Formats: sequence, C-alpha cells, structure tokens
Amino acid sequence: MKTATVYTNEILNRVRLDSSFYLSDGNRAYRLVESALREAPEHYSMGDKELVSIWQPNRNVLVYAGAGEPSVPYLQPYDILEYLPGARSYISQNQNPISELKVQSGTILQTCSGRNLGPLIISDKYLEQFAFGSDLLRIDIFDETIKYYIFAFFNTWIGQALLHSSKTGSVIDHLSAKDIESIRIPSFGKDIVKLVSEKMRLSFQLYSDARIALERCIQSFQAAVSIETDSLRLCEGWNVSVKDFWRSKRIDAAFFDPSVSAISKRLSSSGGCSLNEVADILKPSGRYKTNYVKKEFGQPIISGRQLLQNQIVGLKYLPRSAMENFADYRLSAGWIAYPADGRVEGRLGTPIMVTRSRDGWYASGHVGRIVPHSNIDPGYVYLAVSHPAVQAQICSLACGSVVDAVYPEDVEKITIPAKINFPYEQVVDAWNNLDKANQLKEESCAILLNCFQDRIS
Repeated sequence: MKTATVYTNEILNRVRLDSSFYLSDGNRAYRLVESALREAPEHYSMGDKELVSIWQPNRNVLVYAGAGEPSVPYLQPYDILEYLPGARSYISQNQNPISELKVQSGTILQTCSGRNLGPLIISDKYLEQFAFGSDLLRIDIFDETIKYYIFAFFNTWIGQALLHSSKTGSVIDHLSAKDIESIRIPSFGKDIVKLVSEKMRLSFQLYSDARIALERCIQSFQAAVSIETDSLRLCEGWNVSVKDFWRSKRIDAAFFDPSVSAISKRLSSSGGCSLNEVADILKPSGRYKTNYVKKEFGQPIISGRQLLQNQIVGLKYLPRSAMENFADYRLSAGWIAYPADGRVEGRLGTPIMVTRSRDGWYASGHVGRIVPHSNIDPGYVYLAVSHPAVQAQICSLACGSVVDAVYPEDVEKITIPAKINFPYEQVVDAWNNLDKANQLKEESCAILLNCFQDRIS
C-alpha cells in the first residue's frame, strides 16, 4: 500500500482530491521544487517571454510529395530520439509551410502527444535537413547557458515528472505550451548553473559531431561502393518460374524482385561476399515468459523499436534472478544489431552498433544480432549492412501476414559489398563518442539531482 501525507494548503492550491495524484512522481517533484524555491527563491520561469519562446506549427494537414515533385524528408515525433533517424516519408516542398516545419540547430524539441510524451532533445545540424509536424513543441531559450541548464533539468526524473503531471487529454495525452510555461526551475546559484550547463553543452556538441561523422562515413562508403540499380516499374510485374516457387517455398512478389537479384549479382561480381563469411547471424526466440521488475532490481531489455533509440522510451528490466534463462538474449559491445520484426516500409533491418554502455544489456527475440568474426572490423560490417543494396536484400526477405519478419538463415545469405580501403575506425569512434556524450549528459543531470537530494524524502 502506498501512503503520503497531504497538507491542506496543497489541496487548496492544486484543487485535487484524487489519491493517485498525490502519490505520483509528479506531485513528489512539485514538492521538491517548491521546497527548493522556499529556501532560495531565484529561479527560471518557462513563462518568461524575454527568456523563453514556446510554440508549435498549426495543426495543418500535411501534403505528401508526388513522384518527381520537390520534397523535404519528414520525421515523426518519436523518430527524433533515434541515433540516426531516417525519413519515413517526404512532404511537398511547394504545398506545405516548410519554413515553419523545419527547425534550426539549438532549438529544443519537446514531444507533446501520446502516452509516452515527455522526452526532449536539442536539434542539431543533422536534424536541420528534416521537417517536423505539430506534435513537437519548439522551445527557444535566448541565453545559451540557461538553455543547457533548463535542458538538463527536464532530462531529470523531476523535470519529466513535472511534464507528465501537466498532461491532459481524455484519450490521447497532450502537453501544451501553457502547461510548460507554468513550470519554475530553481537555479541553485551561478556556480551550479554554469557547471551543469557546461557539461550539457559538451554533451550536445559531442553528440552532434558524432552523428555528422557517422553520416559522413555512411555516405562516403556508399559513394565508394556504388551499385547501379535497375529502374523497374513495379506495375509491369515480372515472370517467375514454377521451379523457383518450389525451390524457395515463397510465393510473395517482393522475394522474386529481379532488381534485387540483379543487385546481389553485381555485388558478387565486384568482389562482394555472403554476410556469413564475415559474421555470425543470431536471433533468439521471439516468445518468452518473464516478469518485468523495477530498474533497481533488474537488467535492461530493449525491443526492436527501442534498439534504434539513443533516448529509450519505456525501458523495461528483466529480474536478475532469471539471467541464466536469458543468456541467448544478451548483447555485447561491438556487435551489430537490427530490428528483425516490424514493417518493411519502417525501420526493419536498420543496423546499429552495440556500444560499451549497452554491453551486457538484453534485447528481445525481435532483434537480430550480427557478430563480426574476430578478424573482421565491426565498422566494415556496420557500413556494409547499412548500404542501400544490402537493405534492399533484407527487405525482400521479409515475410509475415501481419508483422514483417526476417530470419537469420536468410539474412546470412545476403551479399554484402567487398571490404575496401576505408577508415573503418572512424565508424567505431563515432559510436563511442555517442556513448561519451550520453555519459556527460548523465553527469550533468546527476549534479542537478544532487542539489535536490537533501529534500528527497
């Protein structure tokens, strides 16, 4: 049973009588902030128009781009939490207010719709190429030092709890500009503000640079391994022999796409090899029984969707007492992993490199693992699997009546580009720097939380 003491002035100020509210993390966070403000009133108000501007585009219907029409890549709200998000679709450059939908580097993007609203990021150079809809609040803070301090605050459990306590909506949760404008953030003095802000600024810069470096490596490798693709009109179809049907035991059209088989042959003729020649492909069972536990009692386990996220939403934990039963689900640093179940038109097959911070974590059976052989550079395997020619092969292997899936016995046979003279260490360095950026971010938030520590009951 959970219990909490509620004071009369709280009931009068909050105008709430429901017990769940007073037992929530949001109310606990509110008390901590109010206690800090009583001791040291200096604070930053999110409603200060001279310091902060919070806005979002009008909720207009987006017009998607037609064939050959000038377009802009579009990201959905939770795509911004991924390591290296890719466009889900393209919207018309001429029929949408692109200037309102694009965001400059340095603007805070706040998720404001859905059951997991709350996560936020600072837009960087990589994200400047994309357009975003109205389900992301734009927060511009005009003082750089204060911006990174406020960003750190909202990344603590206290800041997130305050955001969640402000949400509204009868069916879908929503967060408005007015909800955020009501929040006050204790400053704890100039020295703390400067220390927290500087660590967060370094984290942002390192993360931004690492993403650009990783994107540059991918583009350079693809330019060096250029594979010509056939311009096939899908509506014209293609012929498949009965013998091929029997041999493959597949009847789906995508599996027999002649442009994909042509890509595989061109890769082979240019020195490419099967993926299983350079790595082992693993995928444990997608069905297992377990009880999830609180963070302090378990080890993290991620899904295929969460695999791609740098900032994970809804992370769950396996009980430590059951670790022996989940040995096959364990991840190791240096492996390449990809969502093995999902949607072909989504992120199925998109690879990431498992970093040191996630070494020893667990991943569900909906995640495929590519384990490079001891004499093979992980950076090469990552770039090879990221290549559009390889991604096309993975997508053609997908099967399933409702959820698309790819299996290791098929993935291991795909043809990947030959290893070329390339600075593969830069790929590994970029992933390591993403890790270091996250560590700096955690340190920044920890300093701020320590200022509240004496007030946590």
